[in-house]
Amino acid sequence: MKSRDGIAKVYRTSYGTYKVRFYTEAGRPKDKSCKTKTECDALVRAIKKRADLDFWFPSVEPAQERSDVGTFGALAERWLNHAIKVREISQSCLMNYQSHLKYHVLPVLGDKYLRTMDLRSIEELAEVLRDKKPTTRSYVAVRRRLVEDEFFAEDEGLSASYRCDILTVACMVTKFGFERGYLTANPFREFRMPERPEQPYDYWRLEDEDAFLRWLEGGGMVDKEVCRPHSKKAGRPETFRKRFATRNVGDLYDVVLFALRSGLRKGEIGALTSRDVNLTTNTIVVRRAYSEREKRVKNTTKGKTYRVIEMNDDMRQILVRRMAKAKSEMALLFNTRTWAIKNFTKYCVKAGVREIHFHALRHTCLTNLANGYGMDSPLPLPQVQRVAGHRDIATTMRYVHTNGIENTTSKQWSRDHRRSLSENGAPPPMSDGVQVSPPSEGLLMVAAAPQLKEVSEPETPQRRFQVIAGGKN
Repeated sequence: MKSRDGIAKVYRTSYGTYKVRFYTEAGRPKDKSCKTKTECDALVRAIKKRADLDFWFPSVEPAQERSDVGTFGALAERWLNHAIKVREISQSCLMNYQSHLKYHVLPVLGDKYLRTMDLRSIEELAEVLRDKKPTTRSYVAVRRRLVEDEFFAEDEGLSASYRCDILTVACMVTKFGFERGYLTANPFREFRMPERPEQPYDYWRLEDEDAFLRWLEGGGMVDKEVCRPHSKKAGRPETFRKRFATRNVGDLYDVVLFALRSGLRKGEIGALTSRDVNLTTNTIVVRRAYSEREKRVKNTTKGKTYRVIEMNDDMRQILVRRMAKAKSEMALLFNTRTWAIKNFTKYCVKAGVREIHFHALRHTCLTNLANGYGMDSPLPLPQVQRVAGHRDIATTMRYVHTNGIENTTSKQWSRDHRRSLSENGAPPPMSDGVQVSPPSEGLLMVAAAPQLKEVSEPETPQRRFQVIAGGKN
């Protein structure tokens, strides 16, 4: 390789190295990173002389495909073993991977040889998933509540989000094979995932919370039509309405109220013990989580971190009552494995409130904190993020919702309003009845003019802030 015109540009990077850029004889841009100034100067001299540059750009031998793994199925098995022994993923995550491979990916790609796989292979898998119908009752129950006779609609298939999860597993397998030499190239690298349509998330409003908790306080009574004994056998069935009390009402009340006030995940609530509660500082340490799939308490939370949150009066009363009944410091304070918690959506229907699943209580709590619903004032988003235990603020924003569209309207002043500010100095009341002070000297919100005349001290930045704020206090 040689330089096209003998011209080279040198850039100093933030890491203290040098980057040399030039054009090859074919007219393609090329760059080389040099660790020292001596190496950089030698390369620049060679470029200016249009000398042979093979010393700085040695030819790379093409990668050889390893023959010990022949099919996609064998590669997927090695990928799972690596995930268990090296990445040390959780048991629940491993079960999800195994389920995606067993029921969706391997029936289509399992017997394909790695050397014959290309982009069309995963596109074939995407077409199969697009036309596939859900076959398990649990999947349909998660999607929506259906009538017994209508298991799923004619056009009801796997959701876009679920299909993307399956396709992601297939891409992870081929990426693993390429990085470890089982494939000369990643055949699925250029594949683009299907669009995931975004839907508004449903959560409880304050009236829903109060209605559900009042229903539980009243015993969770449900009217049900039953048949009189022996009347059906006699051929003359007689039915009547009977009131039933809901099972585990006390446990359900405590868990739901605690979730609404703390924002903890269901597994984090189920792993709390007396050692995690400090009544002196009025705080809780969230460090573990109970996994329903693994049937055990895990040593870490979902984010592999711990966090400390403060208790309000509702949380404190529940914990004090349950700590008094606990047999030991390591005994679990909440039982989230009851039938009532697992079938929480059915209890929403019985109570006559908005039907949501249990994790939506976490959305409800974080939404209330961020918007100030049922509070004196909203909580800043960084604090909401710490309460939720999220590493990224973008994740927290997916949990923060608004009631209606009152926060999406434009709050900018109209032209007529701005004109009245400049002409009269006192604005007319806004549409919502709020009086807005006029801008002065480039500031947005300034106190009335008489307060400015009363200032006798020299105007410093600190004094200027006090005048704007309306006084020294």
